[in-house]
Amino acid sequence: MRSVLRIINPYDAGVFPEGEVINLSSNENPYKPSKAVKKAYLDSMTKINRYPDASYSKLKIAISEYLGIEPERISVGCGSSELISRVCEVLVEELDRVVIPMPSYSLYLVYAMLREASISTPIFEKYEINPNFFEDLKPKLTIICSPNNPTGNTVKKDVVERILESSEYVLIDEAYAEFSDENFLNFVLEFDNVIVLRSFSKFFGLAGLRIGYAISNKEISDAIEKIRLPFAISSPGVEAAISAIKSIEYYIEVRNKIIMERERIFYELKKMEFEVFPSKANFLLVKVQNDVFEFLKDKDVFVRRIDNLIGLEGRYLRITIGKKEENNVLIKFLRSYRCKSSA
Repeated sequence: MRSVLRIINPYDAGVFPEGEVINLSSNENPYKPSKAVKKAYLDSMTKINRYPDASYSKLKIAISEYLGIEPERISVGCGSSELISRVCEVLVEELDRVVIPMPSYSLYLVYAMLREASISTPIFEKYEINPNFFEDLKPKLTIICSPNNPTGNTVKKDVVERILESSEYVLIDEAYAEFSDENFLNFVLEFDNVIVLRSFSKFFGLAGLRIGYAISNKEISDAIEKIRLPFAISSPGVEAAISAIKSIEYYIEVRNKIIMERERIFYELKKMEFEVFPSKANFLLVKVQNDVFEFLKDKDVFVRRIDNLIGLEGRYLRITIGKKEENNVLIKFLRSYRCKSSA
């Protein structure tokens, strides 16, 4: 066994509760897929005895029309999680410098460690990245998340431009971009050393189908396509993703509901004097006392507990934005917790 595997901790996916509970723990879209997506998925079930088209040309064309990006710049994978791994495999040699600003998504560390890279994890409070840090290091790869998981904030464009000057390559994970009014797609066209990751899991609500894609220059895209899983996405997944793009009006309406609820819950939590981070994603990060998670769990409300993440001292909850009625239950129980703790 490789020695690096002895020091890598398994990825903690959180709790997956069963039964009649309110699950606000995994940053999933709480709304059902559009009727067109359901139909496309069910109709495609007759094809599951056959492999999907390994080139995924139909899916890439649909994505290119959605983004206004040439299909040749698009590579696909089994969720954006697979593509983080593929980008590291394409770009990172042993002992190459990889910089991962923290606090952020822990899976970046796992894939960089598997490449036996020289990893730096600078801590920036509330993920407010200072680009001066990168100038002397000259990283082979810098990995940025915007909006960031778990803090929810976006990275400023002038900050990324400065980082681009110091880094050979920059990977920008935009899994939550559609919940924000900012993104870095134009950077892919302006700079040859940028790779942007996107997902169908969040905005399009297809988390269970595992569909991700990367946008980059053609050389990097071709390289990722060479080494990704040959049948990375199932036929039903392809048809559902294409149909989701065609149902864009439905998903924009859903997104708007989620954003409205995000802002409402933010202000409700602030009124209860919780320390809550402003967010441009579909979740909120809240600093709490030790027993809030268990209190909510006992009420069958599940959120994500975040402990021991590099750059976050103390105990935090990451709360996915659910439907209005689910959020009302959450707020009700948090109010009762506040009353109980202040009595």
